[in-house]
Amino acid sequence: MADGSVDGATCGFALRNLTALEPFLAELARALRPGGRIALLEVDRPRNPALRIGHGVYFGRVVPLVGGLLSDRNAYRYLPRSVAYLPPEEDLLATIAAAGFTDVTKDRCSGGIAQLLTATRA
Repeated sequence: MADGSVDGATCGFALRNLTALEPFLAELARALRPGGRIALLEVDRPRNPALRIGHGVYFGRVVPLVGGLLSDRNAYRYLPRSVAYLPPEEDLLATIAAAGFTDVTKDRCSGGIAQLLTATRA
């Protein structure tokens, strides 16, 4: 793909599976034209303590149990642990900005169980 040849890029629930975010973000910045936009949807932890506890039980126990009954148990056990690989919010937003993006924003979705990260290629 040629440099600056893409108008926009999206990614859903994949950041937590990368061993390093910087190379991924650098590749997005390389491929996007100036003014191009990214939208990255990823899991998150609710800020509300009650929602955080409920989500922790659901995401950490129920989803792996049900998923393990229906499919590959190890894959569903990995799912809750994969979220731990994401950096804290401030670091994540700073990493996106450092890759060459401006207007970096985070919107909490579904009560904070998901986050939508958007940014514009400088």
